[in-house]
Amino acid sequence: MTTDLSHNEGYSSPFGLEKKNSITSIESSLHTVEAGPTEKDENAVEPHMGLLSSCNMIVGLIIGSGIFASPGPVTLKVGTVGASLLVWTIGGLLSMIGALCYAELGTMITKSGGEYQYLKSSYGICLGLTFTWSNLLLTNPIGTASIATVFAQYILQMAYFDPNDITGATVEMPNYALKLVTIGCIWFVVLLNAFGQRAGALIANVFTFAKLLALAMIIIIGWVWLGKGHTENFQKAFEGSSSNALDYGTAMYMALFSYNGWNNLNYGVGEVKNPKRNLPLAIFISCTIVTSVYVLSNLAYFATLPVNTVATSSTVAMQLGSVAMGKGGAYFFAIMVVFSTFGAVNGNVWGASRLVMASANEDSVFMPPAFGQLNEKRGTPIRALILVGIIATIWCIPGDFTYLAKMYSFTGWLFYGFAVFGLILMRFKKKTKHMPRPFKVWLPFAILFVIIDIYLVIAPLIDAGSAGVYQYIICIVVGLLAIPIWFVRVRKPAIGRFLFGWIPGYQDAHILDKKRLEKENKTEI
Repeated sequence: MTTDLSHNEGYSSPFGLEKKNSITSIESSLHTVEAGPTEKDENAVEPHMGLLSSCNMIVGLIIGSGIFASPGPVTLKVGTVGASLLVWTIGGLLSMIGALCYAELGTMITKSGGEYQYLKSSYGICLGLTFTWSNLLLTNPIGTASIATVFAQYILQMAYFDPNDITGATVEMPNYALKLVTIGCIWFVVLLNAFGQRAGALIANVFTFAKLLALAMIIIIGWVWLGKGHTENFQKAFEGSSSNALDYGTAMYMALFSYNGWNNLNYGVGEVKNPKRNLPLAIFISCTIVTSVYVLSNLAYFATLPVNTVATSSTVAMQLGSVAMGKGGAYFFAIMVVFSTFGAVNGNVWGASRLVMASANEDSVFMPPAFGQLNEKRGTPIRALILVGIIATIWCIPGDFTYLAKMYSFTGWLFYGFAVFGLILMRFKKKTKHMPRPFKVWLPFAILFVIIDIYLVIAPLIDAGSAGVYQYIICIVVGLLAIPIWFVRVRKPAIGRFLFGWIPGYQDAHILDKKRLEKENKTEI
């Protein structure tokens, strides 16, 4: 699951390493759903990534666009500088523990497919397919909509920017304009990918540089301002912090949105040399680097801006540029973030369209085969791209960045918890407890992760109250729709034929063909 999803791009990382189609690989092994968990992917690539390459990959996958939008909601929820920095630090540590747990899963279950394979091995194919369904309708499109919203916020901030206001206060912008620019960004990217076969990789390589340059300059500005004695926001840093434990769960969602991507090394874990040594080291080093970058960026925001400005800002990087460098600085950082978020939206749309294709071609439980076809003239998945654009557009309508980021984090951490709890179960289940594990995480780490994950799932639900809980209920209801579809398409396909056989072109899911073939082979033996 998708940096915000900017790290779920199926092409070059910002460090020059090619990511092996991580989103597509979620579905790439559905034709082997009945195979044993230790069976290796026939098309597995030989290990070739050392410690440095693995570190570069993880850092490139995690650092995304959330650091330019999440500091405000985090600070607003917890109330103080110290509490905000603590949330960002804990978010990095939690991501590190989760990545270590996933390292064991990835070296134990070596088939491609990530969470799909882990959930299927732990609980059965129903939960695995529920994850796939949720990725198609929730995680990927919500992530795309949230990053496109950040893009729109910075575009409109430039349009409504008052050069005479050097306080860094966020300007008021019409909500309808924000929605239109957000949707326009998504559909421009859809069209770009539909008519330009190589557009995705080019945009990723060009625009990732903007993200790294912006972060480097933010951190440098922060050190300069601290060196000039701007430390007033760090005096009594915890005084006035929220005393409501539920606030910290919601704040953690916003921070973890920026850390998302730590799980994606597993899509290429078979390519890591000496995983017993390199995986834990790469995870520790990379998560430490990312956490340091995020904490230093927040230090820069607080060194440069009033706490209230950070807490209420949706374009905090632009406010920093305005105060530190004037009008030119404001526009510079806004343009850098616009480039970064545009590249991230492009990566999500590209990856999500490949997920739709893979789902249609490999199992077709949720996606009709027509969505797995490439356009003959363009060589691009136009049908899949249009579907991705429609779903992402729908998610743009209900709320703002905070609304979308909370839904995205809720869905993601729900499945992270299931996956790591499945790891614990497989330590004791008779069929799986003796499986080879080149890397084995300390069990208390996995238990701690599950306990914190339960808090992260439940606390925001309670904190939202009756007025805000509906957004989480929507996620749950949409996710649970996968179960009846699985039942009539996979478990009892005769019911599916009875209910939907009248639809032109209706056919059984491809996944049933594999089951029939395996039964025939067993009969012959």
